Amino acid sequence: MNLKDFIQLLKHHKLDGFFLPRGNLFIGQDILPQENLLQELTGFSGSASNLLITAQGKSVLFVDGRYELQASREVDLASIGIICTTTQHTTPLEWMKSKLPPKFKLGFDPWLISCRDFQKWEQQLPQCSIKSLPLENLGIKADIPCSDIFAHSLEYCGISRDEKIASILSALSQQGLDAYLFTAADSSSWLLNLRAASLPDTPLLRGYTLVDQSGRVSLFAYRHNLDNNPALAGLDCYDISELPHRLSAYKRQTIGTDLNLCPEHIATLAAKYKITLRHSPDTAAEQKCIKNPVELQGIRSAHLRDAAAMVTFLHWFELNAAALPLTELDIVAKLHELRSQQNLFFSESFDTIAAYGANGAIVHYHPTPTTNAAIKPNSLLLIDSGAQYQDGTTDITRTLAVGTPSPEMIADYTHVLKGHIALLDTIFPQGSSGRQLDAIARRPLWQHGLNYNHGTGHGVGCFLNVHEGPIGISTSYSSHPLTQGMITSIEPGYYQTDGYGIRIENMAEVIPASIDGFLGLSSLTLVPYDRRLIDKSRLSAAELDWLNRYHKRVWQAISPLVDKGARSWLEQACAPL
Repeated sequence: MNLKDFIQLLKHHKLDGFFLPRGNLFIGQDILPQENLLQELTGFSGSASNLLITAQGKSVLFVDGRYELQASREVDLASIGIICTTTQHTTPLEWMKSKLPPKFKLGFDPWLISCRDFQKWEQQLPQCSIKSLPLENLGIKADIPCSDIFAHSLEYCGISRDEKIASILSALSQQGLDAYLFTAADSSSWLLNLRAASLPDTPLLRGYTLVDQSGRVSLFAYRHNLDNNPALAGLDCYDISELPHRLSAYKRQTIGTDLNLCPEHIATLAAKYKITLRHSPDTAAEQKCIKNPVELQGIRSAHLRDAAAMVTFLHWFELNAAALPLTELDIVAKLHELRSQQNLFFSESFDTIAAYGANGAIVHYHPTPTTNAAIKPNSLLLIDSGAQYQDGTTDITRTLAVGTPSPEMIADYTHVLKGHIALLDTIFPQGSSGRQLDAIARRPLWQHGLNYNHGTGHGVGCFLNVHEGPIGISTSYSSHPLTQGMITSIEPGYYQTDGYGIRIENMAEVIPASIDGFLGLSSLTLVPYDRRLIDKSRLSAAELDWLNRYHKRVWQAISPLVDKGARSWLEQACAPL
């Protein structure tokens, strides 16, 4: 379907507009390509966006700072305007509140909007007539393929399903709830110790879980291999289409759910069956964010193996960058080859970003056969990649010099590195949020008039989402306190439009600091930084000491894991500056 066809559907239903998030019924979780109607209508391939389709005039695509440049290159600007919510300091709701005219008839799919967001719409869009219209009623339905569901071994997850369910039952009793509905797919996956090959890079079981006071656990998922699957023993399993019927059994009871993650359609069903739907934060989200000792040990091990693959790649790249005509897609293929040889490898954790030269300035650029750039001397190559291992999830970004970097490239890289070190080397009081920490990484760039238009860090799951809430480090959304055992990325950057991109990213574990009541960060990522891009004269004595200690740690941990050639390269890369 194209945008013109969709606009004709709006006119047929007497609507002035339709609000379309890039999403599905698992609010905030990743989607399948066939569910990406927004991309089908606009051509925009980014992983976060919202589209206001209008029957008259231009439609509006809302993106954040990561995608402002990418969106301008991918969409038809004659029919779609772009609003960057970061640079224009707005949200889609705030924009609609100020721009939509009186009596505007706005449609939406109630499976794609959370209950809380819908409540805000009703409060802040009084000029609009808001109509619930599922895309399925417009004849738009994704064909969901079958996929295998399998257990996440206790050897890697550390806590049994029964223990996790017991903690949920205790919470139900304390809150006076008859049942709790988990609508976030990663919460169900973590709670039930289940995974699935449903998505290309994320081993989520895409399902809802209903736990009631009797201890009954009902799983609602797309019917893949729900029947006769030993991993599902002890669960009542239903196709997700059976959810409305099964909810009707809880008539006049109270069900808890996180209204920030629950689709508005569930609220409609609850009202139909006279169910009281009470907001209660997703306790599984909170618990899975704080990794248990078994998970932490697995995550550390996964990062060692991942570092071995990355170091082997960096050695290969140095040998072949000048000798062979390489492209961005060659980089993607080589990284996949080396990671797939590592023990417990499952998949990439996201599509590898291999961005040469000007492509690096597009924050979440992914090479395609159409955009695939040749790797040539005298510029920079930004590589953001990661993997899903059964014992952990990785995500690392390194920016490499190709040929001879310019003094400006070296200066910019060093400023980013200083921000990266500043945050990794800081300690902070218990209870501090990511929002409070964000400026620490930006200050060394701000001092030179530089900045970056994305967050500084995101939470990371354990063989789950590579972007995991509720924690994050950014200027806006990251109010959740960091706690010992959480995992976050540290990834400042700088992007020169039509020039190059620089980003440096490590995963870090939140650990106790040497001072009581304070926390610190310990790097899980153990891969050297490109010393050709470091201006030693711009580093303080403390920064230089941190860098040399880090490289010594990399050498000691990774040198036994790689072959002789890569070990020789690593020794030079980790030599004291």
